[in-house]
Amino acid sequence: MLEIKDLHSYYGDAHILRGVNMKVPKGKVVALLGRNGMGKTTLIRSIMGLNPPRISKGSIQYDGQELVGLSPHVIAGKRIGFVPQGRRLFASLSVTEHLTVFASKSQSSLWTVKRIYELFPRLEERKNNLGTQLSGGERQMLAVARALMTDPEMLLMDEPTEGLAPVMVQHLEEIVVELGKTGLGILLVEQNLYSALSVAHEVYLMETGEIVHHCLADELMNDRDTMQRFLGVR
Repeated sequence: MLEIKDLHSYYGDAHILRGVNMKVPKGKVVALLGRNGMGKTTLIRSIMGLNPPRISKGSIQYDGQELVGLSPHVIAGKRIGFVPQGRRLFASLSVTEHLTVFASKSQSSLWTVKRIYELFPRLEERKNNLGTQLSGGERQMLAVARALMTDPEMLLMDEPTEGLAPVMVQHLEEIVVELGKTGLGILLVEQNLYSALSVAHEVYLMETGEIVHHCLADELMNDRDTMQRFLGVR
């Protein structure tokens, strides 16, 4: 369980997160939705211990262990995987090298290169290609695959469908659903409302750095007033 309590984060003097409270259980896909600039990526960066932002108050606990104040590599070592916005692949590494470099050292890891290629056969076809030689959809597959190779129990995904063609968005949705079935907890930050609702169990809505609504995904799908008020959906 990832649990965030009364979290306040700043960029310089700008107060971005204003008392965020939320939970992400293992085995559930939880979507964090909101308009641009509302603090969603700031929350992801705060969870991962990235600087900026600066956390001034609050708690981020994973399986009862406090994460605030820990460095990003220590947080990742607690089996929290991260798929960043923009993919951020390494230009000098091939597909296979991206996977092996980030592979967990645990002998009990669920994820191997073979299993990744079974989940992403397109990546196996491109296994010798550099990150810069992949299409946008292939780069996103590799960003997800790279995070899985760290053998996470919790996966944070920041805008995974950004810039993808509809057919690739659908493929990614299918993968997120399958990953949820493995017992992974997934926090999904997404601009694509209907894509997020198609895979999520629960939804949190963020506005100006605060959680303003929490419900089941099915409930939000049928609540046009709330979608219009906080997401601008007509």
